[in-house]
Amino acid sequence: MRVGKLVALTSVLLLGVSTAAFAQNPRANPSTDLALINGQIHTMDENGTVAEAIAIEGDEIVYVGDAAGLGDVIGLGTEVIDLEGKMVLPGFVEGHIHPTAGALIMRGIDLQTDDPNELLERLRAHVEANPDLPLIHGYGVRTHIWGDDFPTAAMLDAIDADRPIYLWAVTGHAAWANTMALEVAGIDADTPETVPGFSYFDRDEDGNPKGWIVEVPAQLQVLSKLIDLNYDYAAEGVAEWLPKFSEAGITTVHDYGVQGLGAEEGFKIFVDLEKAGKMPLRLQGAFYWNDPDVDPVAALQALNDQFDTELVTARSLKINMDGDDDGYSALYTSPYADNPDADPDPIIPFDILNDAVKRADAAGFNVICHCFGDMAVRRVLDAVELAIAENPPRERRNVISHATLVHPDDHSRFGELGVTWDSSGAWMSFDPVLQNVSVTRLGEDRAHSMYPMKAIADAGGNVSLGSDWPAAGYISEMRPLVSIRTAVMRQLPGRDDVPPLGGEEARVSVDTAIRANTINAAYGMGRDHEVGSLEVGKKADLVVLSENLYDIAPSRIHEVDVIYTLMGGEVTHDSTEE
Repeated sequence: MRVGKLVALTSVLLLGVSTAAFAQNPRANPSTDLALINGQIHTMDENGTVAEAIAIEGDEIVYVGDAAGLGDVIGLGTEVIDLEGKMVLPGFVEGHIHPTAGALIMRGIDLQTDDPNELLERLRAHVEANPDLPLIHGYGVRTHIWGDDFPTAAMLDAIDADRPIYLWAVTGHAAWANTMALEVAGIDADTPETVPGFSYFDRDEDGNPKGWIVEVPAQLQVLSKLIDLNYDYAAEGVAEWLPKFSEAGITTVHDYGVQGLGAEEGFKIFVDLEKAGKMPLRLQGAFYWNDPDVDPVAALQALNDQFDTELVTARSLKINMDGDDDGYSALYTSPYADNPDADPDPIIPFDILNDAVKRADAAGFNVICHCFGDMAVRRVLDAVELAIAENPPRERRNVISHATLVHPDDHSRFGELGVTWDSSGAWMSFDPVLQNVSVTRLGEDRAHSMYPMKAIADAGGNVSLGSDWPAAGYISEMRPLVSIRTAVMRQLPGRDDVPPLGGEEARVSVDTAIRANTINAAYGMGRDHEVGSLEVGKKADLVVLSENLYDIAPSRIHEVDVIYTLMGGEVTHDSTEE
């Protein structure tokens, strides 16, 4: 498929291309397939070059520059888009995402709301409108709206007690089930906790499960009894969501670990899509490590050996170091403000962490991590520093993700150690979760120091944006334009009356935010030699936008439309055909 409104090239359509320039091309039918002209093409190269034309041959960019230079690469067989002054950017690079988890979680009804009554009414309407569904599935339940308590199975039983109801929290790290769902799964007072202290069932004083399920292992213990969590189920969900990635302008993703089914099955979904010609993005995956008794380097090596195609690779070791502030499971350098005695253990003990990072580094693998608190961040930085000291030099691209809080002493270490700071732009606001949970757990000052994107960038670090979709603290959002807007404003769309998180001084520039979702994210993946900027020899991954992000109020960035998305020279989204 080619972009709509294409025509065969004639001298009339060359617009700014001079006759002399065209005469320098002796080919009547050159191999260049596509040219975009008359645009504002922000290449995101080192010099911030803005071009007016770009030419593509196969899946590669063969020309970027002014219109006159096109004469060397185009001819009568080239298809042309007149951009009419529209903005072009590199295809967005998602620095942190979970597409297979999204395929499992983002099913049924969206329950993202701050009003508990609205949530229950929305759910009730969905139940009544779907009397034949064997399972009521939903997602996006916000945890802060229930105050200090968790919602209960009895609340769901009042809506439907005869069918299982299973609702994912917006975090992806909790779920809410009715009594029928718990009974089908065989969960009762005698059921041992899935992972004591980490993944468990909220219980009453007699030990009976009340309906709230904490963390993925216990969640899947229930869900796996309600549906068959197999390849076909996950593949169906992936196929449903992939077009939405293209609609958002995403062309490359850093998959932070398969969840909900086996790693090999998860990778196979995307390899099979690639073989069928239905894979609209590049996926670099990871081995997800949260069990200190498992050797992650051997497991990653096995995946790397098995999955290494043009579009699907397994190259990263994902380390899950801690939890979050809500459950007192994030690792901080200072005590929790409301519970100074809380002393959570790291998911991966520090000595095991150091050994794994050193061995992964020696094998040529980069590490990425879930590091919520500043102590988790510091310990992974320490592990990387040890690996650099003990192993031979190489081009390292390690990434610390979330990093919601970074101790000021560690700001400069990102740049010094070549570690990328990656976090979710859509989370970078003083949203109700931060107001109700983080301020309580950490105090006002630490809460307003969260997501120190500008501080890390100013200290010389590479900063990247990744949504962590489908997981979220407050809003599950994978569209890069929303991420860029919120990172710049430090305010969510529709909540501009709330002061910016960390004050106006915490805001980053539009250019920094765009780079974070393009070339900087590609750098963190070790893919900046092929994607992330529009340069000759790189892959032809790009987006055409309805407005120039540099020319409009930053508060409007999320309103800009993605007109076209191209990945590898092929159109994966064309809004003109909708």
